[in-house]
This record gives sequence, C-alpha cells and structure tokens, in this order.
Amino acid sequence: MYSPLAKGPKLRCFDPLDTIASGGFLHHRHRGTMYPPFIDLAATRALAASWDSDADDIFIASHQKVGTHLTKRFIVELLRHALADRPDSVYATGDIGHGTVPWPEVMVSQHGRAHFDAHLARTAGHPRLWYIHSRIADLPLRRIHPRTRFVVVYRDPRAVAVSQYFFYRQHPLLAVPADLTLDAFVDLFLAGDLYFGDYHRHVSDWVAAAHPDIAPDRILALRYEDLVEDKPAAARTLARFLLPGWTPPEGTLAAIVQSTGFDRMKEEISGNPQSFHFNPATFFRAGTVRDWENHLSPATAAAIRARTRSAWPGPAHPIPPAD
Repeated sequence: MYSPLAKGPKLRCFDPLDTIASGGFLHHRHRGTMYPPFIDLAATRALAASWDSDADDIFIASHQKVGTHLTKRFIVELLRHALADRPDSVYATGDIGHGTVPWPEVMVSQHGRAHFDAHLARTAGHPRLWYIHSRIADLPLRRIHPRTRFVVVYRDPRAVAVSQYFFYRQHPLLAVPADLTLDAFVDLFLAGDLYFGDYHRHVSDWVAAAHPDIAPDRILALRYEDLVEDKPAAARTLARFLLPGWTPPEGTLAAIVQSTGFDRMKEEISGNPQSFHFNPATFFRAGTVRDWENHLSPATAAAIRARTRSAWPGPAHPIPPAD
C-alpha cells in the first residue's frame, strides 16, 4: 500500500490491473472506461446497484485536474457560512478532505460500505457534498433524486493536459514512466483513452445533461478560469444555485475570496490537512489559468486547440472554444 502523504491514509490497489500499450498508467476498466487502480470496480458496481441520491445531495462533477479542490473550497465555505447557526454543521471546520467531501467510489473501495453508510447517517439533514470524476453515463447511482444538484467544472483543455501530465507522473500509484514526455502525454490525452475517458466528451456530456434522470436546470457549469479570476461572481453564482433564498453578505464574500486563494489554500492545508489526502506541496502546482503557455510547444498547443474546436464547436455550443 502507498500513501500520497507521508503520514496520510494508505490506499489499496485492486487486481486485476493492466497498463497502456506504451507502459504505465495502471488501471482497470468499467464499461470500457479506464479507472485508477485504487478504485475497486466491485464497489462501483455495488453503489450503482443500490445507492439512491437524496434531495439535498450536491455533486461536484469534474474530470481530473480541472479545479475540483478549489470548487470544494468554494462550496464548503458557502455551506459553512450559510449553516453557521447549526451546532451540528459538518462544515464548521472548513475541511475539504474526504472525511467531509468524499469521492464515493474511493470511500467504499478503501473503507467499505459500512463506512459509507455511517457517513450518510452522520450527514443526514445537511446539504451533502460529494465529488466524482465519472462520466455522466457511469454515475455510481441507482436512482437520482430529481432535486439532486450537480456542479460541473471544466477548464481550458490545454491547461488540463499540462496539469494531468505532472499529476500523473508524480502520483505514487499509477506507475507512469518517469521519462514520459509532455508531447507523448498529449498524444494520449488527445486519443482520449485515459482515466475517466476522453476529456472533451466527458465535459460535453455533463454540460448537455446527457442523462435521462438529470434535468438541465439541476446542472451548473462553471469554468475554472472564472473560479480563479472572478471569485465574487463565482461565489454568488454557486450560492444562487445551491442555496436559494440565502444571499451571502459582502463580508462573507470577501472571506470566501480570501479563503479560495491558491497560496492561502496551500498554506492552510499544509498546516492543517484535516482529512485532505494529498500533499499540497506536491499536488498544488500552479493555480493559474495560463501556465500551459510555459510548457506546451506551439504545435502541441495548436493540436489541442484544434481538437477543442472540433469537439466544442462554435458560439452555439454551451462551452466556448479555446481562444
């Protein structure tokens, strides 16, 4: 077993495992899509056969390395302030780790169904927050309550490719070759057969609410770039969607803007990780919106841009093409 944090929780990996043709990227497959080795597919199937979401459930639905942890911080801070008068609030400490905001397939894989059920009981009566990376077609749910809400986060694909490249190479469980070049990774990224499937299709299906049991008005799509560059507007948008009837005061907005700053998050989690399971010194890398320009060659950036314009075409598409 391995741990992303020196003193953090150890994650088990589950056989059988495979690698991609060029080596590394330990995985197994669920419905044709690659899943990381620390998810037990039996747990995924069990959730999909038995778990029904609740009216107050909130899911952050994202691919990997698109601002998931930043979105968690925004929502947890909104809930912390909105529920400040509740002594039993699970958000009182501001924890954004798996103890407060679980990844359900990982929770059941690593800790068992009893631990998952205990979390359901502990958080009953709260707006319950989860994060998932699955395609919309592969949600680990049997039934979706019509009032369940989904916050979809997406990011410039050029930035996603760069961030995933560094993340996967440093992840202790994935066996990604140390000599893998960024250009070689971009080829894999564009081919679309990596963890949780093709990024462009993943985002398109979520934004289009491509699921018979999810109404479009139960999905809020947010750009990572807006979470970084216009924090007050992002906080207000999230509050309207998740907490109708509650308007965050200006002082609360100012506190959320401060708490979602990259350096502030990294410093606070480093000093008090609570149940956060990654070492921020390793996995909080840049926190900016155009760092990809420092890493991608013009030709490689152009190749991603061409794929984006093809997958997310024209002004009529809900996702703007890359500039």
